[in-house]
Amino acid sequence: MVTKGLLVSCFILGSIAHQPQQFPNQGGQPEQAQPGGQQQQFGGEQARDEHHIKEHLDGKVDPTANMTPEQLQFHYFNMHDLDKNGKLDGVELIKAITHFHAENPGPQHTQNNPNNQPPPLPSEVELETMIDSILRDDDFNADGFIDYGEFLKAQKMREDQARSHQEQMAKTGTQQ
Repeated sequence: MVTKGLLVSCFILGSIAHQPQQFPNQGGQPEQAQPGGQQQQFGGEQARDEHHIKEHLDGKVDPTANMTPEQLQFHYFNMHDLDKNGKLDGVELIKAITHFHAENPGPQHTQNNPNNQPPPLPSEVELETMIDSILRDDDFNADGFIDYGEFLKAQKMREDQARSHQEQMAKTGTQQ
């Protein structure tokens, strides 16, 4: 009896395995609706769902790989504009500073750090001093925010100062 049941099972499985596979909408047959009235298909809305795509590409694609320096600056500014109002406030500047500080430890921290611990964050007083300095130097309209135009102007001023300093050092024959 067991042998007969096993034989019937093998016969059924064998006949199913030799049938051609059916793919959605193959042979002009209408697709069967899934429960809830949705049709299951490849692509569709998911192919246009930016969040879904980014979720799968996370860590696999570098969105900055082919950006120009100007595009990188814009990306950097927007990355730190947490409330997306086109301006960096004190809290967003603190976040940018602490993010940079954690990813770019100074040489004094990397040399004697066998456990690769991140460097200690600046104190509240140090952060307050840094933010006050940034706003004093870069907030050209004194509204308490750094907008993208002010950010670009400040970046250009720093680049010009660095270039001028390098030229001056080259003329005097000293290096820093």
